[in-house]
Amino acid sequence: MIRTFARAVLVGLGTLVPLAALGQAAFPNRPLQIIAPYAAGGAADVLSRFLAKELESRLGQPVIVQNRPGAGTVIGAQALLQAPRDGYTLFISSNSTFTLNPAVMPSLPYDAAQDFEPLAQVATANLVLVTHADHAARDVAALVAAARAEPDKLTLASFGTATVSHFAGEWFKAVAGIKMAHVPYRGSGPAMNDLVGKHVPFLIDTIVAAKPQIEAGKIRPLAVTSAKRSAMLPDVPTLQELGFPGIDLSSWVALVTAKGIPAEARARLGDALAAVMRDPAALAAMTKSGFEPVYRPYADWPGEITAEIAAMKSIARAAGIKPE
Repeated sequence: MIRTFARAVLVGLGTLVPLAALGQAAFPNRPLQIIAPYAAGGAADVLSRFLAKELESRLGQPVIVQNRPGAGTVIGAQALLQAPRDGYTLFISSNSTFTLNPAVMPSLPYDAAQDFEPLAQVATANLVLVTHADHAARDVAALVAAARAEPDKLTLASFGTATVSHFAGEWFKAVAGIKMAHVPYRGSGPAMNDLVGKHVPFLIDTIVAAKPQIEAGKIRPLAVTSAKRSAMLPDVPTLQELGFPGIDLSSWVALVTAKGIPAEARARLGDALAAVMRDPAALAAMTKSGFEPVYRPYADWPGEITAEIAAMKSIARAAGIKPE
């Protein structure tokens, strides 16, 4: 009798194990979202939608892009950190979020070095100084001359306060010795729309966002802000070439989660992203859209971010960059 009861218990326990396993479905078992902290239509939005599609095919679940623009990417970063830390919410952003905001904003609702878990850096995007097609300034020299003649009358737009676009503009103005009013937008898309509509005369934006409008003849490129010319706009000079030494700033883009997601989710997401970044077709598509693919997992995110924040603080002090 005792042996019969023991066998029954063991059989019962054996049936419970598979049932328990069934209750813990492998990650992911429902849709995911990528938060893009810019308005639709900008460079970050373009890249986020591309990566969402690529990750979706590898994860077997829908990946939905949520645009959460505003406050120089702070609103989007907050949305990530307020979401459940289960691996189902990702965040794609640039050095604007992770090193530029901390360099100029004394109080942020996040610690860039400690609150994020990077999957990897995925791309870089160069910046270009542009004007609308009908503006009288045909080159940077004419822009500088006009700004010196009437300080603060001209405006220079960016896609957000303390973004890489803002930093590049203030750095240029400081080196050129000119004053132009800064006009921050809630993302690249609205800024570009107003430039094309001639509501603002000048803008620093990514080549990704600017190139279609350049090719359509609606805007004109004046200079790129990187140290080397861009392969996307090979005929456009750098600011350094034009006599503004030291200016070298572009946007790097990383895909991250909030710190503290389950290890299984972290590994699954990392493997899926690595697969995307090994795919020649995916890399070619990124390059065609204006990004330079850069797959770089971080060995020491806190250390690298802390060091870059310090460097950006030096630039901010020299250029007088302040939150607005």
